[in-house]
Amino acid sequence: MENFFCAEQSRESGVDIIGSASEHQIYVAIECSPPWASNDMESKGIPDNLRELSEAIYDDYDRFQTRFLLIHNEHLKQEDYTRLLIFHKQSGLSNRYAKREFHLADIQAAAPLIKRYLMEKPIDGLPIEDSTRDILICTHGSRDRCCARFGNSIYHQAQKVVDDLSLGNIRIWQASHIGGHRMAPTAVTFPDARYYGYLTPESISSILTQTGDLDWITQQYRGCGMLPWAVQVLEREIILNRNWEWFNYRLEGRVLERNEDESVNQVELVVETPEGDRYHYTATILLDEAKILYLKGSCNSEKTSLVEQYRIEALKESSPVLIEVS
Repeated sequence: MENFFCAEQSRESGVDIIGSASEHQIYVAIECSPPWASNDMESKGIPDNLRELSEAIYDDYDRFQTRFLLIHNEHLKQEDYTRLLIFHKQSGLSNRYAKREFHLADIQAAAPLIKRYLMEKPIDGLPIEDSTRDILICTHGSRDRCCARFGNSIYHQAQKVVDDLSLGNIRIWQASHIGGHRMAPTAVTFPDARYYGYLTPESISSILTQTGDLDWITQQYRGCGMLPWAVQVLEREIILNRNWEWFNYRLEGRVLERNEDESVNQVELVVETPEGDRYHYTATILLDEAKILYLKGSCNSEKTSLVEQYRIEALKESSPVLIEVS
């Protein structure tokens, strides 16, 4: 059904999308002009050495926990080099992924550098010093038509905001599949790895400028990829009482205990402000059986899939304790 759009069905259902942010240790974003194949690493512009490397890394995901993405912006594209961005999750309290940017002679040079990085071997050349925020908006229409129909519009609107307000510290990128077709238009922001869905012109402008009311996050915030999914539910609840100042805080969260089917999750979140003040939160994240839905996960899905939603109980703030992360 070409007139069916899974994101429209999902948005109209009122489903809560919190807890759907992906949690990867490393993101590798490579400049590559569209068109992209449904499987982005099989696109025409991807050389064999890069495709083969991505397959090997994905086959051993538990070891590398790495996600490959393709990015493009016609206004940023340079003829004499190809950008490679690597975002690496930091241990302990943090508000960002460590970012490394490399300018390569061409995309053929990407695979050897990525391999050396993932194998923790020395890399020739120093990364480019860059403090920009990178906003990746999924426009991967060959993967799902919702990403083209809704993603392209938000991408152009975001670029207009950056241009109109001269936000030189922000780069907008078209991106290949970041997960969550039914939440289109979707985006992930770096270096903080925050995921959003059902974006509107108002919310994307708010994200870029970090101003304005935050009520929209109850419908459009998917969560922070630095946190386990159940802790993402807790974090959103707290953001509503903290406003934009929260996005400067350093976070560390973990699941203390959960049952086998993850319908009951005891979680904690430690937060540190720029001034050094610490807050410690605990809560129980419970499956809300009254809100279970059945939705199509993509436009081409023949069947609906179970979509679970969760509620938060027993939220407490107390004196912080140190978290030891294995």
